[in-house]
Amino acid sequence: MRRLVALLVVCVAMGTAAVIGIGAEAPVATPQEVTLPAPVTKGTMSLEEAIAKRRSVRGFQTEALTKQQIGQLLWAAQGITDSATGHRAAPSAMAMYPLTVYAFRTDGVFAYEPKGHKLVRISDQDRRAEVTQPPRGGEAAPVTFVFTGDRSKMGSRMAAMADRFIYLEVGHAAENLALEATALGLATVTQGGINQEAVAKVLGLPETALVVYAMPVGYAAAR
Repeated sequence: MRRLVALLVVCVAMGTAAVIGIGAEAPVATPQEVTLPAPVTKGTMSLEEAIAKRRSVRGFQTEALTKQQIGQLLWAAQGITDSATGHRAAPSAMAMYPLTVYAFRTDGVFAYEPKGHKLVRISDQDRRAEVTQPPRGGEAAPVTFVFTGDRSKMGSRMAAMADRFIYLEVGHAAENLALEATALGLATVTQGGINQEAVAKVLGLPETALVVYAMPVGYAAAR
């Protein structure tokens, strides 16, 4: 019996080797986490200039954004700016931080994790077209950032006003992202008319979560 089992193991091993080839590398799985480059804290455009130049743009080129650009935008929206306290770039009521920002890209959907400054893959499919139905401009942008907030993270003291504070906080974070996009020479527009049910399904959000805002970002199309 032992000889029979040993023979079967050898046969399976030989069959596997024949399929992938002796010495061949096994297929590499799609990475589930993407570490982003460290954010830059001193740019080439002043805050005042970014405020003056910021405009809503709905026409985009399809050119992809770099990891550095994506990381810089996410850091401006929700990145950690004080490692000792965990405080983030946008203010939050009682530092509850109920927001999560997602990046809908051509290669999938990712959640931004401020701790570790990284992206975590939610889907490996391009779901950008599902964010706004009907289309509202911005579909050609290589990245659409979606802002969500979870009421359950607000705590019992803030429960009665959870929605209000989530909306306010998304406004803070979205303006940060818009100004950072301007400073990077990119274009964006804020979109409140989004397909909330479809987006919540794609992201697998709990019932306590709100889908609030979308911001397509890319290089502006030629006029």
